[in-house]
Amino acid sequence: MDASIDPVAGIEWLAGLFPVRAARRPVTVMFTDIAGFTAYAASRGDRAAARLLHRHDRAVLPAIRRHSGRILKRLGDGLMVAFASPAAALRAALEMQQAARGVRLRIGIHAGAARSRAGDLIGHEVNVAARIAERALGGEILVSDAVRGAADGLAARFRPVRALVIAGREPRPLFRAQATTMSAACQTASKARCTETA
Repeated sequence: MDASIDPVAGIEWLAGLFPVRAARRPVTVMFTDIAGFTAYAASRGDRAAARLLHRHDRAVLPAIRRHSGRILKRLGDGLMVAFASPAAALRAALEMQQAARGVRLRIGIHAGAARSRAGDLIGHEVNVAARIAERALGGEILVSDAVRGAADGLAARFRPVRALVIAGREPRPLFRAQATTMSAACQTASKARCTETA
């Protein structure tokens, strides 16, 4: 081999000839970020922006740990996280929003099949999750119909919002998720008689 050829580049080129074809597996993907972060950093400066990021982390990291989420990557002012189930992701998101003091936290969640690649997740369903998060406003949790359909029994209320439209695909129903509180009667009643209030 010519000494001028980078051996690492050569190995990567060879590996590219034989890509690992990981099986698609079901996963729930959550994206978080801070609404208006770029404008905030530009007007308030790096130190204030760093403090805001710290508040974001204080709001989201404990919930991720409690519900066995796995952080896949940090994306500037937010995170991409994988959960084993839609219910776990939604529970975590509701806790995050409750803990987000002084942070215009926005969250998007979608469930579907994705491929693993070098510790990351790739595929159309991951892209859908990212697009859902982009649609959320500060303080909102937006979820797909796939997440809404797996959320029975959770203390959450869902309100339909404008569907997500992606070229070449059917429009994807979206819902705004909000925590609910149990009524006083619910504390002693059976689950079948339990009512929830927003």
